[in-house]
Amino acid sequence: MNIVADIGNSQIKIAIERKNGISRVKAFRSDDFKNIRKYLKALDYDSKPYLFYSSVLGTNYDKKLIKVLRSFFEKITAFKPTRSLLSTTNSYKKASSLGSDRWAQIVAAKSIFKKDCVIVSCGSAVSIDCVTKNGTHKGGLLMSGAERYINCFSDIHNLKNIKLTQTKKNNLLQTDTAEQINVGYLTMISASVHKVYEEFKKNTKSKPTIIVSGSYARQIASYIEINTLAEPFFVLKSLAFIKRSL
Repeated sequence: MNIVADIGNSQIKIAIERKNGISRVKAFRSDDFKNIRKYLKALDYDSKPYLFYSSVLGTNYDKKLIKVLRSFFEKITAFKPTRSLLSTTNSYKKASSLGSDRWAQIVAAKSIFKKDCVIVSCGSAVSIDCVTKNGTHKGGLLMSGAERYINCFSDIHNLKNIKLTQTKKNNLLQTDTAEQINVGYLTMISASVHKVYEEFKKNTKSKPTIIVSGSYARQIASYIEINTLAEPFFVLKSLAFIKRSL
């Protein structure tokens, strides 16, 4: 049995790799080693599993994580960005500068969908990446994530406690400040996705597939006026796919 883990800036998401995907997905704070260990102890396996993970927190955190979790695993392997993988080419001049979570999704999207793809990843930051069906990463955009967007209102007295919520109101113009902030964020992200999609569509002369991943995947996908796949755990699914394919 293999375990895959997506280590972001504020959360660790863990799942069991299955033949056709993942199961038993669980999210923890990045420093919540106590409950991560409890989760691993509760898993039913005959022999120690392998851990295949992506991390954006750097070497020092990774060393600490491995020290805490080493006893649970037969082997622990970090997924790293490379110049190429599974017939997909990294567009960055320095391949290692691209986040490993983004690289995993780029590689998996091309291989799974076999189409031109736009991957929108909604975490601490929002990234938009384009990859052709032939495996060429064309680059992307990087924008503020939901929490950082909300923090920009924190020094405004009446907006200190504003939260970004799962709004169900789809009207563009709102008469409530909290809803205006919600819809403003969704409009900002979806408009950027539309612009990238149209440019990519023009250049490839195709209709790319849009995959939206991360905590706000379903909410943001609902604001995109093009057929979109909401895959909240696409990083984990990508890691599981890559592990099976290597």
